[in-house]
Amino acid sequence: MENLDLVGVRFSSARPPNPTHIAWGSDRGGALVVDGIDRVGATFADRIARGVPRVLAVDVPLGVPVALARDLVGMVLNGSQVLHQLTVAPPSLVDARWAAFAASHPGALRHTEAITHGAASITAPRPPSWRALGALARALAPVRNQVTVLPFDSLEFTPGKPLVIEALPASMLRLLGLPYLLHRASPSEGGPSLNEVTAERYAVIRALPEALGALGLRLELPAPVANACAQDAHGDALDAVLSLVAAHLGARGFWTPPPLTGPHAARVLIEGWIVRPG
Repeated sequence: MENLDLVGVRFSSARPPNPTHIAWGSDRGGALVVDGIDRVGATFADRIARGVPRVLAVDVPLGVPVALARDLVGMVLNGSQVLHQLTVAPPSLVDARWAAFAASHPGALRHTEAITHGAASITAPRPPSWRALGALARALAPVRNQVTVLPFDSLEFTPGKPLVIEALPASMLRLLGLPYLLHRASPSEGGPSLNEVTAERYAVIRALPEALGALGLRLELPAPVANACAQDAHGDALDAVLSLVAAHLGARGFWTPPPLTGPHAARVLIEGWIVRPG
């Protein structure tokens, strides 16, 4: 699986979070062709070490405000220092600093939670998401010397260079007008039933090619991959494919710095920050 073109990775929400599924494909003839999907674990770091894909999309929050980065690292000079800090600092310490920063800087953190979950407030402290970012930092450790976060509070897309971007599967589904019950609370928390979530996965898989087609994009999803997405009880396989779609959209320029504003906001399907191997 070396020399991959486009890759999407789904990280679990468990603690500690780990990559669970990887989907890969390429842009061929103007279409995103999904070549395969697989479960991953510790092998993810090995695969990244063997070669970073042209575009790697992960459902991990990469956005780090400069002020918060400096709170973690002091006079931070680059994103590699922040990634390193996230691999060595106790999670409880980072959680506390995240919460304190959110409380003292209303509105400074991104509105990802509002987009993804329909949160009532975009200025309230977000749940601890640093642990997911820390898991990604550890996965990128083998190539840390080649990685730069560009930049913290804005966005830079550099065609022709390998990129690691943030994917927001639920946000993308909402902006495409597709169902996203599977990204709500679990059945035990008053969320949709397992049958409802399974039915939604099938609906998303059937509707995704047409939704992308409305934007002038084509998606080729082989039956074995579609079946794997539909039958995965936790939805991680589908999220990996959606992250792969985000990689394709990023490569095609469907991107904007947050917040989602401007004349092309309605066409923007992903938002976030980039980690770029140098």
